[in-house]
Amino acid sequence: MCLSSMSVSCSTCQISTTNADRELVSSFLWLVVLLLFVVRMGISMNMQVQPVVGRARLRAMLIGFSLALIASAAQADVIYAEEFANGLGRFTASGSVYTGSYGARMRGGSAPGSITTNAIDTTGFESLTLSATRTASGLDFGEAGRVSVSADGGAFTVLESQRSPSGRATFQLPNASSVRLRFAITASSLLETYEVDGVSLEGTRTGGCEPNCPPPPPTGTDPGTGPWTLIPSANVATECRLDPALLQQANRTLGLAWAVVRYGKLCHEYYPTGRDPADQVYSTTKTLGAMTIGALIHQSRTFTPSTTRKRGPLGEFQRVDHWLDSFSFHRDSTTAHVLAMVSAASPSLAWGSKEWRYDTVGSEAINRLSDVTNTVIAQDPTRLGSNIGQFWRRHLAEPIGFESSTWGSSDSSKNFATSWNTTIRDMARLGLLMLNGGVWNGQRLVDENYLYNLMHPAFEDANTGYGYLTWLNEDDSCAPKPVHRSYPHGLSQATSCMRAEGCSQTYDVGVSYAAGAGGQYIVVHRGLDLVIVVKDSGGQSGQEPARIWRAFRPALVALDPTFRNNESAFCAAYGRGDYAPDLRPWASGR
Repeated sequence: MCLSSMSVSCSTCQISTTNADRELVSSFLWLVVLLLFVVRMGISMNMQVQPVVGRARLRAMLIGFSLALIASAAQADVIYAEEFANGLGRFTASGSVYTGSYGARMRGGSAPGSITTNAIDTTGFESLTLSATRTASGLDFGEAGRVSVSADGGAFTVLESQRSPSGRATFQLPNASSVRLRFAITASSLLETYEVDGVSLEGTRTGGCEPNCPPPPPTGTDPGTGPWTLIPSANVATECRLDPALLQQANRTLGLAWAVVRYGKLCHEYYPTGRDPADQVYSTTKTLGAMTIGALIHQSRTFTPSTTRKRGPLGEFQRVDHWLDSFSFHRDSTTAHVLAMVSAASPSLAWGSKEWRYDTVGSEAINRLSDVTNTVIAQDPTRLGSNIGQFWRRHLAEPIGFESSTWGSSDSSKNFATSWNTTIRDMARLGLLMLNGGVWNGQRLVDENYLYNLMHPAFEDANTGYGYLTWLNEDDSCAPKPVHRSYPHGLSQATSCMRAEGCSQTYDVGVSYAAGAGGQYIVVHRGLDLVIVVKDSGGQSGQEPARIWRAFRPALVALDPTFRNNESAFCAAYGRGDYAPDLRPWASGR
């Protein structure tokens, strides 16, 4: 349905009419005419009708009653509104953007400003409209302020592109179950601006999606400390929303040991030899080590902050020399620099000067995190353990129910680069802990802010594809790339994600993964509530997780509630970060 040109705007509402509304209006007007005709006929026939004053009052009452009904029928609901008085609200910014009493101000230049909402649920509404007050200053020929919309995860469509927009405008939007809104400036100078204020998304309520609403996703969190229970093949479609026949096809395609966890349940596993011994998974150990540091940050949070060396809680952005007397990497390194593998390679840690180098065996820097851990826990050995080995078992391995895992042979020192011997089922537990935001069996084990940064780029000027001892999707166009919610972040001075394709996405669900030599992988898809684990695939590159995902994907898309059996459309939406049907927000709302 399209909106008519009639609209009445005020600071709190907008009244619009649709085709259906116009039919209702017509009916009311005919009713008014009929009633007035009856009144007039009654007068002419000398019927017992009120005097002239009474007749006039009756006509006024009828007209007023009808117009009130018309206005009530035509009034749209405000689905989302933003005046930017307290920041960007549901919008995220890219480039040069400011907020204030004037609204949201975007500047031009080398990083022109834009603001984009996450997906706004419009299920149960039709005749959607977007209204906003827009002004521009100093734009030259060929430059513009733009208003765009994305419907149901699709590409953005430009609603307006004007050099001199002024005042308030209302735009008709397509009917959709969700929309994203975007305002942007295309201009070459920081002195050129585009301001937006009073954004209002409105629509007319319908009866909702019944009876064709998609079924809610199955629920689940984790198996606790007990053993995994494999979902019977007959129940996989209903409990895991995966096609069991296509999972068998993936077995044949991959021909290797692998498993799938979805909605916190072990949905599928396959072992060509019939067994999965606990053996070396090489550099997946790095992510295990990073999660151990996250557990220590959480457990040491109760210590009183102190400037005295070797006292207080461990901090993500704390200098390493607070804990270590000597070390060979950059003297200004923090915990984050070590975890991101820039501390040993960088002659300078200043913005634009950092260099990334893979610390293969841990000897350059990351193994010193074992010494940092021992120094921190020495403040409370009764609770935290007498060494890193005890701490790891007490505060990570045992709470998540590791059954067949060992981390090296020494409790007093751990190799953060390699030495984890484990099974696919235990690898899946670590991946699920990451997916669940550091919470297991209702208990927080890993600091959430730290874990978020672990799964996002740490220092974009060094490597956009690496977090904290963990790899990030860079190569797979059918999977979202991790992009921070805002810039700059942490110790990074990046003003954007530094990706050629841009930073805009609806959902913050970029794929991250642990990787080890010989093809050991733990791949986390937050937006799909999914962990894929692989052993001994033989490949080790950014393309290998994509190959595994490609083999498995048909089983998921076959039962997807939106893109059932439409893999190309699924990839287009999911790969852009515009589709996350099973995202379960973490405790902070991330």
